[in-house]
Formats: sequence, structure tokens, C-alpha cells
Amino acid sequence: MKLPSFYFDWLQKGNPTGTVDRFPELKNNFETSVPGIYCVGDLTGIPLIKLASESGYQLLQRLKDDESFAQQREQNNDSSRHDLVIIGAGPAGVSAGIEAHKAGFNFVMIESSQMFNTIINFPKGKPIYVSPQEPAMQSELKFSDGTKETLLDELEKESSRIELPIKDAETVKAIRQERNGFAVTTSHGEYKSLRVIVAIGKTGNARMLNVPGEKLPKVFTRLIDPGEHHDQDVLVVGGGDSAIEASVALSQSGNRVTHSYRRASLSRPKEQNINAFNKLVDEGKITPLFESTVKEIREQEVVIATKDDEQTLRNDAVYALIGTEIPIQFFKRSHIRMEGERNLQWWINLVALVSFAVMIYFGKSGFAVKAIEPGSGITGLVTRFLSAPLRAKYTWGLEGYAWYSSLNFLLGWLGALFFIITGTLSLVYAFANPQRYFGDWWGRIKYGYFIFVGVYTLGDYFTSLLTQSAGWVENPTFNYSMFYSVTVVLFGIRRIQRKPTKYIAYQTSLLMFVQVFFLFLLPFFLYEPLLENPLGKQSWLIREVFPEGKWSSFGLILFWPLNINNFGTSTFWTWFPFVQTFGILAFIVHRWGKGVYCGWICSCGALAETLGDEYRTLAPHGPQAKKMDNIGQYVLWFAFIATALHFGAKKLSDNPSILADTAWGVYKVSIDVVFAGVLGVGVYFFMGGRVWCRFGCPLAALMHIYTRFSPYRIMANKKRCISCNICTKVCHMGIDVMNYANKGIPMNDVECVKCSACVVNCPMQVLTFGDVGATDPDNVHYKEGYIPLKRGWESGLPDRDIEMLVEKEKQQHPVQAG
Repeated sequence: MKLPSFYFDWLQKGNPTGTVDRFPELKNNFETSVPGIYCVGDLTGIPLIKLASESGYQLLQRLKDDESFAQQREQNNDSSRHDLVIIGAGPAGVSAGIEAHKAGFNFVMIESSQMFNTIINFPKGKPIYVSPQEPAMQSELKFSDGTKETLLDELEKESSRIELPIKDAETVKAIRQERNGFAVTTSHGEYKSLRVIVAIGKTGNARMLNVPGEKLPKVFTRLIDPGEHHDQDVLVVGGGDSAIEASVALSQSGNRVTHSYRRASLSRPKEQNINAFNKLVDEGKITPLFESTVKEIREQEVVIATKDDEQTLRNDAVYALIGTEIPIQFFKRSHIRMEGERNLQWWINLVALVSFAVMIYFGKSGFAVKAIEPGSGITGLVTRFLSAPLRAKYTWGLEGYAWYSSLNFLLGWLGALFFIITGTLSLVYAFANPQRYFGDWWGRIKYGYFIFVGVYTLGDYFTSLLTQSAGWVENPTFNYSMFYSVTVVLFGIRRIQRKPTKYIAYQTSLLMFVQVFFLFLLPFFLYEPLLENPLGKQSWLIREVFPEGKWSSFGLILFWPLNINNFGTSTFWTWFPFVQTFGILAFIVHRWGKGVYCGWICSCGALAETLGDEYRTLAPHGPQAKKMDNIGQYVLWFAFIATALHFGAKKLSDNPSILADTAWGVYKVSIDVVFAGVLGVGVYFFMGGRVWCRFGCPLAALMHIYTRFSPYRIMANKKRCISCNICTKVCHMGIDVMNYANKGIPMNDVECVKCSACVVNCPMQVLTFGDVGATDPDNVHYKEGYIPLKRGWESGLPDRDIEMLVEKEKQQHPVQAG
């Protein structure tokens, strides 16, 4: 079935796509995957001069208080080994150097060119905005708004107060780990140190257009002096601040500027730059070509493809300002892992986790049917599997015909075998790299828990499933629910500890309670003593609400079509799913957005927000990933069809049709087991925890429709936005949050689960939860202006940030805020 394109377009309106650059994988203390090597400045993912300088200052404050570093320094008997080697002499490196000097550290700085080289190569007269204005700078390297020239004057004045040990014109080749520290190999020699700080910024090669003619001498990747061009036809390509500033500067130098950008609008540049650009566009001095790409560059022309046609323009010069590439080879030589990096061990770990999920989800849904004389050992297992279809020679149905359970059994068995092999390899690798996996207290708890669960579940699988004919219906399912609940609680506590806001505390606490109560305590401990035994199996409550016994409790929180097993099992479960999905859910989602279920109740969301919290930055971003968001719409239609066929067949006959039961079985295998279970959990540590929720969940697809009419949004104060892209990076639903934030537009992407990650990780408190006041699916009626700030925990911000913003609100809007 092919759904009409307008259906997806309507759901996806206002949903721009965004890509995320990959940086070195960093911990919260700026440390890379190699303990003792740190990254500051642009390599943290925030390309702002002020924050680059502050990151160098903050890292040194931590190193001053680092007891292990102090102990290393005391025990260092090698006079040639420095305390620190700082690579790079930009604002971040110099700021770190100043603090290292004040702390009395023995250090050296290595710079491939000259101090502040990147700023020296800024275009002449480039405007400098020291954002964010608050908080005040703590680093001694202070500067203010101005131009490239005034910034250099301030930086050189501040840095000249201390004689820093800088080695100019010396290129670092690699960092090698040694027994007592590191050896930094350069073009001039080698430096030994206890710790290394990398502050080189994004100093790799400029990104290329990869089109014919870009090798011509008129094509540049950096603008130094716009005055070199006058009365010329210049093409500028790019959508960042550098490209916008270049177009403005070239226009002001008396050139005819055409600006090409591949997207429909500018979203990344600072507000001041966009205003200056738009002003020149209005004056006719810059011609913007959005949704365009360069096809060819010729001696006196350029060929540009737009969404409507292809244009050939007269041209004298081309500036391709589409960013630079991080020097990945340097990091590879130094064995520093990049975000999203994939090597052999990555693939082994992926197969291990997927095979573990196959063993669990297929294993607990299948069993080998007992033959008359099955024998023992492997022969007996094969006999059980092969004899399964013979038991149902004259009957078709999941209950009578054994293909469903037998298929699950076989796949679960294969998953177990693969898990033994790849799990062992992963375990060997983990113990061979103890510092990476067990280097701190949380690593020891987390990976120790993973190992225990893996070993215990494997043993449980073999002892409970392969030694009986009934499958692991009781004991292993109990263990599965127990480990699931323990995982949600353990990693939920960790989430609260890492991000101590009231919103996250309340949200995570409710998630933990709902999962533990409905999926563990109620079915396994409370159902029989509190319900079945005192009321009796023939009571209305047991017959109607718990027709499948304790397993019916799962359907109380897993609404149809997320859970299809309860549907039609009793009169209650024939009409109640409609009340749940089309009544209760529609109301709460309209009032508080899709996240009220996905982020506060759902078991899939509970695991994603707890276990998956540390892996949210691995979520796929970009146009192709965004297109895959529509898969859930097809799954939703499949759920409607499978449910209708199955329920209709049961009502018409005691012996369901082949079509009905096949559709039901295929849905359960492909969606419930493969997509939701195996893939949903199997790629947690590789693609983030929301793969199922984002790409396959049929209930989420239905909630997208409800969410379109919800006034509950994430609001943005664009004046505070610094376009750092952190909000987009931490969104495990793949939303380009920054595209809303720096425009000040209420975020109306239907994928949002209101996890608050973008809110709490924003360094400038740009984002808060809010209400636009009325249904406005496409932000048509929204007018930029004053929206009262939510004062309580509902804003998603920490209390200290709320107090600060409320105070600023009173100053800016004394009447309304009062």
C-alpha cells in the first residue's frame, strides 16, 4: 500500500533536517577516549571564541584539583617529561597556558603556525561578536565585541603579560601513549608529558564542492581581504557565519554577489549576520539562491542548479565557504576515538548485542514442541522442531499450528550461538582495555552489570528453554521483566544524578514506578494474592480485565497498537483499547504533547530515557534519516489490517482463516519481535535508544497526528542562541532543534518526546517547555514576541537557571512579567 505524499508532507511540515559534525568522543571533563588526553576549544563542538577560551580555563581548574594528576607529578622522576603539553595556541590553548603558568605546571605549547593564527587569517574587518554575553568570562584572556583587528589587539595585550613557552611553526604528527604518560611527536622532535591538551580547533582541510572546475585559480576556500575584489561578479557558497560574512563584506566592497545555499533558508548564522545579509538582499546588492547547488565552474561562468531550473551566471570569483574537515587522521594516529567511529570491535559489539536481543525476543516467544519420543541431546532438539508441523496436520492457527513458535525457537537458538561467540570476543576486548571500560566507578558498575546480565541470561536460556518442551514462559520471562525493571531503575538513577533537574527527576521517577509496578510487581507478585485468589477466576474483573491472567497487566500501559495481544480477548479488551488509544491518549497528547506518553509512561520510552540516555548523540541525523521517520505510518496501517483480520476471523469462526492468522503471526514476528525487540534494543549502543520509537512504532505514528494539534511546544529565545548545535546533537529523535532555536520559533516537530535533553544541555538556557496558547500546527498564527516563562519545574530547566531567567524577564518585560 502506498500512502499519498501529502499525508507525509502534512505530518512533516515544519520539520527541517539537520546534520551533525562528528568530533572526538569526549567525557564531561573534556577527556577523550584515551585517559589523560583532553580536547578544548572548537573540538568540543562549540565554535565560539569566548567559550573556547573558557573551556581552556575550566579544564585547568579541574586539573588543579585532580588528585591523581598531583600524585603523578610528585612521582615523576623524569626531568624531560613535562606536566602538560598543550597543542595549539589559539584562544583555548593560550587560556589553558595562562592557567597552567599560574598553577606552576611544567608545560610547553606547540603551534603549527603562529599564536592566534586562525584569527589572523580571518577576513579583513570581520565583525566579532563575543557571545554569549553572560556569564562573565572567568579566563584572564578577555576580549569584547569589535573587529578582527581589535580582537587581535586585545588578545595579544592580554597574553603578553605572561611569557608562554610556545614552540612556533612546529607541527604535531601524533600522540603516543607510554607507561608513564605520553610522547608527542612533532616535525622537530618529541616531547614527553604526563597529560596532553589538544586545542587545535577544526584545522583540517577545507571541504570541497567536488564539481568540475573547482581547481581553477579563481576558486577560494578562505576570504582574507574583500577589498581585493571590486566591481566583480562573485559567487559565495555556504550557509554558515563565514559564508554570510563573506557575502556581506564582498558586497560592501562594491561587488555583485550571488549567494548559493543548498537549503531553503538560513538557520545557522548569528542574528546580526543574518540581519546584515537580509538588508543587502533587500537593497538588491546580494542575490540569494536557496535550495541550489553548484554544478560546474568555468573560466568566466558558473552553472548552478536550483529547484526549478539550471542557471548559467557570469562569474569572476568563487568562494566555497562550506566549512573545514576535522583532522581525523591525526586523531586516528593517536588512537583517539571519534564520535560514531566504526572499527572491527564496533561491529563485533554490534553483532553481540543484536544476537543477545535475538536470543531474548525470539527465545521467549518460541519453543520446540515435544514429539512422542524426542530422545535426548541435539537429535532430540532437531526431532522436536521437525515434528512441530505434524501436530497440526488438520489445524491452522497460532495456537494449533506450530510454525510461529518453532520459527521463534530456531531463531532464538541461532541468536544464542552467535552471542556465545561474539559476546566472548567483546568480553575479551573489554578486559584487554580495562581503563576504557572499568576506569571509573560508573564504568565498573555499568559494564559489570552488562556482563552479569549477559552471562545469567545465556545460562537461563539454556537451562529453562532447551531442557523442556514448554518454552520459557514463566521463569525466564520473570527474569526478563526483573532485569528490565532493574535496568530502568539503575540507569534512571544515573540519569537523575547526571542531570539533576526537577523535570528529569519527576519524569524518570514516574517511568521507573510505572515499569516496575505494571511489568514486574503486579504480574509476578500482586496478581495472585491480591486479585485472582480472593476474587476467583470467574469474577468479572479476572474474566474481563485479566482474561490472559497476569499477562493482561502489560496492556494497561502498553496501548494498542503497541500491544496487540490483549485486543479481543474479552469484551472489556474489545472496547477498552479504543478508549485508551483514541480517547485517553488523544486527550493527554493534545494537552501536553506526544512526550507525555513516550517520555513518562511507555516501556519502550522508559528504556530509551534511562539505558539509552548516555547514547543519545549516536542517533542518525540528516535528510535521509528524516525520511525514514515515515516507516511508522506503514506499520500503523499494517496494525489496523492485522487486527481487523484477526478479530474479524475470531468472531466469524472458531478456526481462524489462514490469511488472518498469517497476518497476525507475520505482524508479531516482524514488528513485535524483530523491529521493536531485536532492532529496537540491539542497536541501543550504536544508533541511540529511540530507533524503534522513531522509525517503527505504530502508536507513535498515530500520536504524530494528535501532536500536530497540540499547543505544547519547546519555546526558544533566539537572542540567547549561539548556534552551537548542541541541542540538535543530543536529540535522539534526529530533530534539527537548532533550526528552531536560532529563529525563535516554537518547535513543532511531531517526533519530539519532550525528554528535555535539548533544554538541559543548552549552555545558554535558550530553550524551555511552553504553550503557544492555541492549536497552531504550522506556526502560522505564532507572532514573535513576549511569552511568559514557565516558573516551575515544568520549564525543564534547573532552579538556578529559572531564577536567573525570571530576573532578566522582569527587567525586559516589567509589566507583563510582574
